[in-house]
Amino acid sequence: MSLLIRTDVTAVKFYKKFVLAGIGNTINIFDKESAKLLQRLIGLNGQKIYGFVPSHCGTKILVFGGKQFTVLALVSSEECDEGNEVFCRMFKPVVCDDWLHSAVWVNNDVVALLTAHNVVQNWNTVTQTLISKQPSHNNSILYSGLLLALQDDVLVMAGTVFSEVIIHRASRDEALHHLRGHKGVIFSISYEPHKHTIVTTSDDRSVRIWGPNIPPTHAYNTVAHWESIEILCKHEVYGHLARVMRSCITHDLIVSVGEDSAICYWDYEGKLLKKSLTHQNGCIWSVDSDGTSLVTGGGDSGVILHPLTIATDYCRENIIDIEIDTPKKILFTARNNLVVLDEANLIYYDATNKNKTEYKLNHESTYKLLALSSCKQLIAVADMAGKLDVFVEKCKDEAFLLNIVDTKLEIGKILSMHWAGNRHLVLCSGDGDITVLASNNTSVEVYGNFVLPNCKERWLTASAVQPENNRFVFGDRCGNIHIFVKGQNNLVKTFHKVHGRYGPTSINVKNNKIISTGRDGTIKFFSLNDDTVKHMSSKDLAFEWVEKFLDKDENIICGFQERVFVVYNIKENSKMLEVACGGGHRSWDAVRYFEKLNDNYEEFIKLIYLKNSDINVVTFQLSKIVSRNIINGSHAKEINCLKSHRVGDATVYISGGEDTTLRISSVDAEMKFKDEASFKHLSSVRTLTTFPLNENHFLVLSAGGRAQLCIKDIKLTQENNKINVTSEELVDYLIRGTDKERKGNQIWRNCSIDFDPEMRIMDIDLIKDKDRLIIFAGCSDSYVRVFLFKEDSKKVEIIKEAKYHKTCILKTKSIKILNRDILITCTTRSEVTLWDVTDITDENLEPFFSTKTNKSGINSVATVNVAEDKVLIATGGDDNAIHIIVIEITIQNNVTSAKVLHAWSSANNHSSQITGLILVDDYLISTSIDQRITLFRWKFDKERIDCKFLSQTHTMVSDVQGMDFLDHNCESITVCVYGKGMEVVAVPKIPE
Repeated sequence: MSLLIRTDVTAVKFYKKFVLAGIGNTINIFDKESAKLLQRLIGLNGQKIYGFVPSHCGTKILVFGGKQFTVLALVSSEECDEGNEVFCRMFKPVVCDDWLHSAVWVNNDVVALLTAHNVVQNWNTVTQTLISKQPSHNNSILYSGLLLALQDDVLVMAGTVFSEVIIHRASRDEALHHLRGHKGVIFSISYEPHKHTIVTTSDDRSVRIWGPNIPPTHAYNTVAHWESIEILCKHEVYGHLARVMRSCITHDLIVSVGEDSAICYWDYEGKLLKKSLTHQNGCIWSVDSDGTSLVTGGGDSGVILHPLTIATDYCRENIIDIEIDTPKKILFTARNNLVVLDEANLIYYDATNKNKTEYKLNHESTYKLLALSSCKQLIAVADMAGKLDVFVEKCKDEAFLLNIVDTKLEIGKILSMHWAGNRHLVLCSGDGDITVLASNNTSVEVYGNFVLPNCKERWLTASAVQPENNRFVFGDRCGNIHIFVKGQNNLVKTFHKVHGRYGPTSINVKNNKIISTGRDGTIKFFSLNDDTVKHMSSKDLAFEWVEKFLDKDENIICGFQERVFVVYNIKENSKMLEVACGGGHRSWDAVRYFEKLNDNYEEFIKLIYLKNSDINVVTFQLSKIVSRNIINGSHAKEINCLKSHRVGDATVYISGGEDTTLRISSVDAEMKFKDEASFKHLSSVRTLTTFPLNENHFLVLSAGGRAQLCIKDIKLTQENNKINVTSEELVDYLIRGTDKERKGNQIWRNCSIDFDPEMRIMDIDLIKDKDRLIIFAGCSDSYVRVFLFKEDSKKVEIIKEAKYHKTCILKTKSIKILNRDILITCTTRSEVTLWDVTDITDENLEPFFSTKTNKSGINSVATVNVAEDKVLIATGGDDNAIHIIVIEITIQNNVTSAKVLHAWSSANNHSSQITGLILVDDYLISTSIDQRITLFRWKFDKERIDCKFLSQTHTMVSDVQGMDFLDHNCESITVCVYGKGMEVVAVPKIPE
């Protein structure tokens, strides 16, 4: 029984107030307004759902996919409140003799289905019987199709493998039209009857818009209409960078989606109105529209609702003319008014009343610094000679600025100025001298003095303060972050080169946490405790220049991707908006605020920037452009490794994937899935393991491509049914590569280059030895590498390398038997090798036993000790076979040896590579690329080992990479199968 499915969303549909999503073989029904999951039911048996077709004359919905179809009905629920409705499946799925591409209701009881060999089958949905078959003489393989019900026939639009669309009647053989022009197979066909528009998409990356050459005189649902018109290609458009999978047509727009994760909005003339990237760079498999909204289902397992106004009402742009010849700097104040700095004046512009006030600045230097406090009420202006003015914006009654400070500072040449909070003004002068000023009525006093350590460019780019502890956090131009305490001359802590050569762009201190951003595309998180400061984690964003947060919860961040201004939602991993403004090197500012419109409070983001001495303002109404997640997305590519952990009544999954991310995700009691934390690797994450420190506190070791090994300290807590993840990055180690030398203590001239981008760590395991961890890594270059990790030093070092194998090592596993630590390695040549690693630091690393089980590579291994000196090893490999061997281990004169006592094998239960094995009590569970989960029961006595097949079930996860054990009881064993997505399955125990 499937408990949770997270895989490709291959079908979506609007129906009345509902959104239907086909995920695997399940139908998920959501409320459109609240995005709440209302119902989840099994649609098909072992087949993915590819289409929903509502009936126009009732409350039925045809569901099809693979070779099956069934019908949903919307009925009143007696158990629910009056007026509530639920969906129910009217009959078990009917299996056809061919793959299905499209369907249409002929009447209330009869449906027509289009098969992959261009045959129209008519079925009675009441009796589930086949009425007739209408084959076409052109039985080319179809990649897509569309059926249209006519008054007395069915029109077929067949998208063939030969790059053309053949339009014909189901009851006649001859083709009415051939739509030629694509240079690849046809992936989708859409039709809008009122606009007489056909849209086709193809793997040649193009979208073609077709229509009649002259306005038709007959209704679209008549045979005469299709016999009398001539269909021409009106527009051929290109906007996608990969194959275009689907399209849909609304009253005003044509929408196409593709493998490049892009949604392209076109008008009927073929003009690209808007292009947005969604679904975390995963393929978009399905799309539908109800005229006001768009829903998409993607390869990241997510379902997203988009407002269609994003294409036509994206933003309002205008230029404010306040009669300033050369504005230099510009900022928003607390009342969303403007402060503009020119050569000699500070101008305050009231945006509501459209009037300005000029304040004369008596500064010696023409170069001036402008800084705004966190509350946006205090404006500081200083020149390099030390002249300082501070203004405050009055927020009651009429808006105006009051000059509260006018003084000359004797601190040397001022290189940078920033506010730390709302009270402290931080100035950095030559030789790295930092002066912190605090207000004292209408004057300022020196609050503290600090000195930056030596660096190439010795001035500040950002600052923050923790007032309760008098801690100041400064970021310098070389990318370092320094922490000072008032009254202490020495630094508390320095984090070197955190944000690259441009330095941090913003630093926030909140709830004993430091959050910094930089122009290296990252957000860094630090913990700020009473006596220690730790670098906890970092988050990589989809754009380089990360500037600042726009909200107090640190969820919405803005920055620049080359010349485009970007606002990004960290919580949902999605871009909220983007606009081409020329880049962030000009003076600019952005603000988020709420405004009352039509009795509702609407959320806005306003951007202001200088370009060609013009003040440009761009306003975004978020309800018109921001998408909502109905189902949160996760990994966009295959999951290679996964471990589960129970926290309270929630399950936490730690997973690493081909999309180079390591994610910690939670599933609550209502089966709502959410990514709690995400970490980036340089390349794919191949393997991970965990080491418990205490309850809900453990180390996560992950490794993979680019020979990278990462270790993180993870703490999980549950508060108010919410999972909180606290993480600290302990190790980011590269066995090989140029980064290794750059991060070392030596200068680059003394480093030798050891760069092998093809070498990967395929699998890791570990053992505890006193106060240290011994980590074993099986690598693709056939080496077994042994690492030593001490938690107090937080460093990893290689202590042993052994090259016994001649091919790639696929699996490593450590066991304990006879009070000895034994390492098992498995290779692509089906070798199972045993190593005694009890005294690994003292002895040479050499195996003491090796045998062959499978005929080719071993992808999975599971073990259990069956006696004090005997271990059972189960392996599954590329030869589709499961092998079980019992090995007896003996130790004489401190020399370990082994021999095989018994063996059992079977290749009858899977049709492709076996990728997952689990031993639970006397049960063996296997899974494979063929998407089968097989349950065995094994028995071992002194004479032989026997394994008996019990049952088999299916998973909807394709490209299965492995399986993790979750739980078991007297009735079932619960496992999580992962690959292209993940599925939690309760495998029932069937008595022999």
